[in-house]
Amino acid sequence: MKYGGIEDLKEETWQSLLSNANSDFISMLLLWYSGINMRSTYFWMFSHTIEKYLKSYLLKPHPLHKETLISTKELKSIREKGHSIGDLWNKYKEATRNTSTTKPKLNEAFDQIIKDISTIKTKTRYSSASGSSSDGFLYFYIVLCSLLRHRIIGKTEYRKSLYGLEDSCFYPMIYSPTSEGYGKIIVKKMLHVILEHAGSFTNLGSVNNMNLEEYSISNTAIGEKLKDCPICKGSSTDKLSMIKFYRDIHPEGLKKDTK
Repeated sequence: MKYGGIEDLKEETWQSLLSNANSDFISMLLLWYSGINMRSTYFWMFSHTIEKYLKSYLLKPHPLHKETLISTKELKSIREKGHSIGDLWNKYKEATRNTSTTKPKLNEAFDQIIKDISTIKTKTRYSSASGSSSDGFLYFYIVLCSLLRHRIIGKTEYRKSLYGLEDSCFYPMIYSPTSEGYGKIIVKKMLHVILEHAGSFTNLGSVNNMNLEEYSISNTAIGEKLKDCPICKGSSTDKLSMIKFYRDIHPEGLKKDTK
């Protein structure tokens, strides 16, 4: 490689799949935030991210008997079907049948999300396809990805980082040692709205409220309060205040232009 590139891994590991899923997850959020959505890359990210999280979960050895939830042979068979997310999801549900969420409507939404993204084919990456999604699609996608991440790395690792996303996930988006950088702040605020307060981003960038009792789970929250969040401050929670909160991005260490 003269100017740059990347070498393929000889085999997929649960760690490499998790790392790549985290990168895809962050990229998808930044695409939405930048208004680069409803196109092929954006929709492909939905299916690619969840596929990698599911594979990572299924390939991670059990801490005691060291066995994985899926064999290399089974995974190869699924891959030969063309990235069958439905098969991966069924295998995941089989492995976690006693640890489903206690929210029936949330479980139904997860099943529907898997059904929807299963219609996204590999060729979508190379097409100029455009599509549509409901205002709740992004919400359920983020909650599901965060739940999978929580189950892969465990509660302790998940809560001591940004919802399971280490700083290394944002390199080189970290602006400086004294600043989190724009990318990380955007992701932090988006995840805060959804995972802490059950807020749902609409396709046009507004913020709606989901039913907290029916569509949120405590596992995906970390209980963090943000000083500029209207809900955390107990002040106005109208849509304009929430839009201003997640759109107002000022990394510490950078002077705000007041001219």
